[in-house]
Amino acid sequence: MNHFREEKNWLVFALSAGGNPLQTLISALSKEDFIDNKTRTESYGANAAARGNVGIASADAGFSATIDVSNNEHYYSDENELRQMLKAAKNNGLKVLIGIDDIAKTDAMVQFLSILGMIMMEPDYDVRLICTGLSKNIEDFVSIPHLSFFVRSESIKIKPLDKHEIAAKYRNLLEINREEAVELAKFTKGYAYGYQVLGELCFNLQKSCIDEEIEDSFDEAIGTQYDLLWTSLTESEQELIRIILSTDGTVSNIKERMEKNTSFASLRDRLIKKHMLISDSRGTVEIPLPRFKEYVDSWH
Repeated sequence: MNHFREEKNWLVFALSAGGNPLQTLISALSKEDFIDNKTRTESYGANAAARGNVGIASADAGFSATIDVSNNEHYYSDENELRQMLKAAKNNGLKVLIGIDDIAKTDAMVQFLSILGMIMMEPDYDVRLICTGLSKNIEDFVSIPHLSFFVRSESIKIKPLDKHEIAAKYRNLLEINREEAVELAKFTKGYAYGYQVLGELCFNLQKSCIDEEIEDSFDEAIGTQYDLLWTSLTESEQELIRIILSTDGTVSNIKERMEKNTSFASLRDRLIKKHMLISDSRGTVEIPLPRFKEYVDSWH
């Protein structure tokens, strides 16, 4: 979005996921120079010669009146207003990019995406939408029939960060040797937030290796994030996580400890979609989060 803000023929708008995106976008567009949406007061002044009373002024008197048009409840429509503004943007050679960070399903967001989806499919507009969000929050929109455009749109799933790149960053930014940087990178398991937390701790504490102080500080800093992840899981998913963490991750060993009426494959697939589990071709699974076992052992 920052890149396209520098382009002359682009209008870029960042909308809040928790507000009213439709009203916010209309308000932002109305302030653009090519859209005339300013409030005016119509006043008329004149001299009038009249016989008798005319209701406004007596004969031969001057008058000044304000013309007030009564509101028509069917006259204004948010959807129609947005269409007209976006059409005006295209007519002025402008493309529109809308960005929403950490998107989540709300009534206002469903209404906005429904309207935007129809607009984006028509040739009179030049509009793009980009948004980020947790997989669970993105999938919440799948069940809404009239948001098929949102489901079909291209998605990029963020994978764990590359451990070699993490090590290189730590080595350069913390000014440490290669071996120390590699050990720090392994500790993060590629978890982006873990990479940030560990880097900040090492910088502030002026340390380049994992010790008890780093571990305790890391657990404290990342605990709130793990609380959110844990509460997003069902009881069955939580139980499978506990079993995985208490074994070597081999599927055969995990199944032996599960209740007979519980489907391992179904729970495994659900946890993989939530990015809480990774599986490899050797028949093992792993929780890809640094010190998540210590978190579960301590709190759950």
